[in-house]
Amino acid sequence: MTPHIIGGAQPHSAGRPECTRRPAGRSTLVIADSGAMVELLVFPSGEPVDRGTQFHYRGTIWEITGKRDSGIMMAEPSRH
Repeated sequence: MTPHIIGGAQPHSAGRPECTRRPAGRSTLVIADSGAMVELLVFPSGEPVDRGTQFHYRGTIWEITGKRDSGIMMAEPSRH
């Protein structure tokens, strides 16, 4: 199985002051888990990403639901 590494997911809601901005040069890794498929998304440095952040990817709105011990964020399709 070849892993899918995806860049360019678009933020769904902007202006969230509680979102974390990564230091310049450090990308944020997010595991997008739909239940049927799991993909690794790469958000550019400086992109605000934290629990509750929503983004649009593959025609679906996703939400960051948490962070693993490794620091990689987890996302699932939004329920609303």
